[in-house]
Amino acid sequence: MRIGFHLPIAKGFDQTLRRACALGCEVVQIFVKSPRSWGKKAWTDKDREAFGRLSAAVPVVAHLSYLPNLARSDEDGMSLSGFLHEAELCKEVGIENMVVHCGSREDIARGIDGVARGVGAALSRFPLGVLLENSAGQGKAIGKNVDELVRIYRTIGDSERVGFCLDTAHLFEAGYDVRRRPVWRSIAAELEERCGPACIRFFHLNDSKTPLASAIDRHWHIGKGAIGLGCFRFLVNEKKLAHLGGVMETPKMGNMDEQNMKVMRSLLSPLMSRPSS
Repeated sequence: MRIGFHLPIAKGFDQTLRRACALGCEVVQIFVKSPRSWGKKAWTDKDREAFGRLSAAVPVVAHLSYLPNLARSDEDGMSLSGFLHEAELCKEVGIENMVVHCGSREDIARGIDGVARGVGAALSRFPLGVLLENSAGQGKAIGKNVDELVRIYRTIGDSERVGFCLDTAHLFEAGYDVRRRPVWRSIAAELEERCGPACIRFFHLNDSKTPLASAIDRHWHIGKGAIGLGCFRFLVNEKKLAHLGGVMETPKMGNMDEQNMKVMRSLLSPLMSRPSS
């Protein structure tokens, strides 16, 4: 698996590139705008040039900001327009894939229809791949289990441009004991049987600060949380996943990015290990 981090872009893409290189990232995930604001954003020519340097050095995946609730995009115009704005920002700099949270809604069936409507609107306007991220099961979040993810995927109905981003912490917090290899094999087998062999396309590699089935979304540092190292050792060495990317979204604390990358690379078997940058 190609390993990297979610990195900030607030100081410009050249700074993001320097940080990615310093950490030895093989893939990077970014927000294309402030994740906690509805404000619109426009790229400058300088931004586009700098992004070109970043994307030439390392693959870049976007993540939808926190505010749009795709589960209500059929009735919430702001959520839909916010999502479409970020999809347009991706198009303008050439980002091919965006990870999205499915949102929350009390009525799961209507929530699934809402996600499908929002994603369908983006797919009809932009050349974007959408990666549906599983939730930790908090509140009324949609996408907390394989069945809900499959229902969303099938309702959207575009197998070529829609896939899944599996978050290790969210799976664990939603009740999947990802410390056990058979659990991973069961999750992958069911998704692939119901959605096709290429439906799993990206990973969020996060330990969990909360226990199994807590339904509380709290990411933590690799090997220092309730999941432990075994899960990550399996994932980064699984030959079937070697072509995919996985980013850590661990808390930004001191030099912990460096420590998390060091730990993750230490898990690579000799046959899978790659020289550090």
